[in-house]
Amino acid sequence: MKSIYKIIFVSLIFMGLMTSCFDKFLEEDVYDFLSPNNFYKTEADAEAAVNAIYSRLVSSEDNDISFHRAALMIGEYPAECSSAQTSTVPYRLAFEFYTWTPNTDGIELVWKFFYQVVFRTNVAIENIPNISGDPVKIKRLEGEARFLRGLAYLYLIRLFDNVPLTTASEQNDQNLPNMGTSDAVFKQIIEDLTFAESALPDFYSGNNVGRATKGAAQAFLAKTYLTMAGYPWNKTENYALAATKCEDIIKSGNYELDSNYAMNFKEAGEHNKEYIFDAEFQQNLNGSNWVNMSSIRDQNVCGMAGWSSFGGTMNFYEDMLKNNPGDKRLATNIILSFIDTKTGEEKVWGKDFDVNKGLVHTWKYIDPEETGVGDQNSNLNYHFTRYADVLLMHSEAVNNANGFNGSYDKYYGINRVRERAGLDALANLDKEAFNKALIWERVVELCYEGHLWYDYKRMNCMEERVARKGVDIGTNKKYYVYPIPVNELSRNPNLEQHPLWK
Repeated sequence: MKSIYKIIFVSLIFMGLMTSCFDKFLEEDVYDFLSPNNFYKTEADAEAAVNAIYSRLVSSEDNDISFHRAALMIGEYPAECSSAQTSTVPYRLAFEFYTWTPNTDGIELVWKFFYQVVFRTNVAIENIPNISGDPVKIKRLEGEARFLRGLAYLYLIRLFDNVPLTTASEQNDQNLPNMGTSDAVFKQIIEDLTFAESALPDFYSGNNVGRATKGAAQAFLAKTYLTMAGYPWNKTENYALAATKCEDIIKSGNYELDSNYAMNFKEAGEHNKEYIFDAEFQQNLNGSNWVNMSSIRDQNVCGMAGWSSFGGTMNFYEDMLKNNPGDKRLATNIILSFIDTKTGEEKVWGKDFDVNKGLVHTWKYIDPEETGVGDQNSNLNYHFTRYADVLLMHSEAVNNANGFNGSYDKYYGINRVRERAGLDALANLDKEAFNKALIWERVVELCYEGHLWYDYKRMNCMEERVARKGVDIGTNKKYYVYPIPVNELSRNPNLEQHPLWK
């Protein structure tokens, strides 16, 4: 899909937002004063509208963070393995050290970007079914829009516990959305993802590779059920539904772990058998410089200047050495050495760079075979989910389900992941011990991919996990949820702040 990212700016104005649509990517055409009423005429218009939604996953219109960067930072900076390093951006530090408040501007950015995706999808979903054309393609495009709306709402409800639910294409001061209920939001997410599951193909070819698939819809349905089953909703009957949806993916035969863990984070390994859904980046397009966040400041790694504003912690490195001796993932999760692209010399961590080992960096967003200039614009994609995530979700769901009688036991997924890492299989663990092993496996396998704060919340283990990086959040559950931004409360009097943040 990245190879056809050619921007078409379409002036669809709703909720005071400018909506840009994508059709033939990289060639810019400008259409003035279009509205939903006169834009949605052809199949090509529908595709352009859906492409505009995808564009919001990777780029921003105002040089702020994009959807994917919002999901990554707010979900990963709080994790035990993650650090804002040399960044001086206040909201990044607030996320890392659990000092956020309703006034933290990074939370407002996240709210804004996720709801921009919601409003774009609302317009598309309302108009696409009325277009004449190939009914299979029209349904597929509606399915893609519904998938993306379900994705946005899933992030929102996991972050804020309850959010305004709107499926209307227009909003104004007279019909601002109400808070509603979390049950209603989950119901809408499930409806959208279930529709997407029925409408989307297993695979795409050519320039369409990278669009949402049936497997992507199933993966986020599983994640939705798992979220509902865990803290704070505790509707445990959903564990079985999550396990069943994971088994649908496993049994499909469409996915497999790449034998080389590191290949998931190289351009050559994109869209491999492990890939399920990601944000598609192309060099020199808006948003593609995001990889500089994790590159090393003042070093020549793949020609990048580096910002050292997203990376690891020393305690994570030490925990991996202690708990997982021989783990093949260590050399990918943490940069132990690299070749200086200017001198050709090998530089070793703790000797030639970062002598005090105060900063831990990761290869996950730096491809050694890719070379850039200065602030590198990268082709590397960002994984929203991959098959390893599904396998670990299956293990978690089966372990916590009551009387689930599926095709695979709770050890199947986690031991597949551990086997690839060169670790021994787990066995004979009770429910509590298995959950502890499972969350650590998710930390090691999925570190820096934007999952872990949500995992800690769902598994009700935030206090224990973040204590590993020296953060004490006490026993108050307020950091299991983000507050509604104070400016949003001012804009919409129908909103109500979370009780833990009043």
